[in-house]
Amino acid sequence: MHNGDSTKIKAAILREVYEDNLRIADPRLQPTAGRCRQGIKKISRPIPLLFLFFICLVFYFIAGTGQRHDQEAADSVAIQPVFPWAEIIYKQQQSPPSAPVSFDANRLLNYDLLLNHNNIRLSALFGLGVQTIVIDPGHGGKDPGAIGSNGTREKDIVLDIALHLRDRLQKTGRYKVLLTRNTDTFISLADRVKFANTHHADLFISLHINALPQKEFNVTETYYFGPPSDMHTMRLAEQENRGSEIMTGDFKDMIKKIGNVLKEQESATLAATIQHNLFSNMKKYDRVIADNGIKIAPFVVLLGVNAPSVLVEISCISKREEETNLNNPEYRQKIMASLQEGITGYLSQRQTQVVKGETNGKKIHGKNS
Repeated sequence: MHNGDSTKIKAAILREVYEDNLRIADPRLQPTAGRCRQGIKKISRPIPLLFLFFICLVFYFIAGTGQRHDQEAADSVAIQPVFPWAEIIYKQQQSPPSAPVSFDANRLLNYDLLLNHNNIRLSALFGLGVQTIVIDPGHGGKDPGAIGSNGTREKDIVLDIALHLRDRLQKTGRYKVLLTRNTDTFISLADRVKFANTHHADLFISLHINALPQKEFNVTETYYFGPPSDMHTMRLAEQENRGSEIMTGDFKDMIKKIGNVLKEQESATLAATIQHNLFSNMKKYDRVIADNGIKIAPFVVLLGVNAPSVLVEISCISKREEETNLNNPEYRQKIMASLQEGITGYLSQRQTQVVKGETNGKKIHGKNS
């Protein structure tokens, strides 16, 4: 038999096998005029699939006598354009299956290094910036806040300080600074929270003046949100939270934010820088002023705001000498400058990441890293 004829017959037989397989997979397909039937004369009934396969093998060995290797190459070239699917299936069968990638879900979702490492500051790690600062003068309108023995009202003092602080921060041209109130109007704590979140605040600073008649000396302190550390803090939080107008349903959503590590980290750092600068400057004018440092308290206004938030109790209006000082515009300017210095100090170090034990690529012990 001529080699060209045998090649055509083999191609026709393979085509018939392929079409029969398709019909088995999908009975809706109609049989076509098979090339096999034209090559090996007319057959009265369909050729069984195994029989066709047997014929294909016989022709393969007959056509390959004496020139098997050369003919195999020729057959490959002749059949490949007609049956590209055959080569693909063959290669897939010969290739070993890819090994499945194994994932440890517990390890992938383990954020302990990020959330519980003292040397990792998330704002620096993720390159977070500050664009909008919201300053919240406490009380206002029908709520005077603390009142001194001479009638000085907390709401008036903190509003004046907040207005000047806003102007000074805006002069830098780096930040958008907003006030929750810029006049003597009452705003509930719920509305203060809503204002800050609606304007996408990056920092929130609430200004207050304390009243501590039981204390013998003036006190300054700065808070961020957390559980109270003493009864004084508990009572202060209860006083500041009074009339918040926050509904129970909203509070449930707010309480979920307790686990927000980024907010807690930045709030604590902001509180520390403000408190340090405020006390350092105020003691120049009041030698007996006490530094109560930074504290944690459950103030609703700090919990509700999405951004890092602090509440500053600037001083004690219940102290007669301090009340007199607070009525002095120059003294209020000093307070405002101290707050500004604390805020800008926090912002300047926000992108600084300190790693203990190494400096400039060398370990402290002097050995190269």
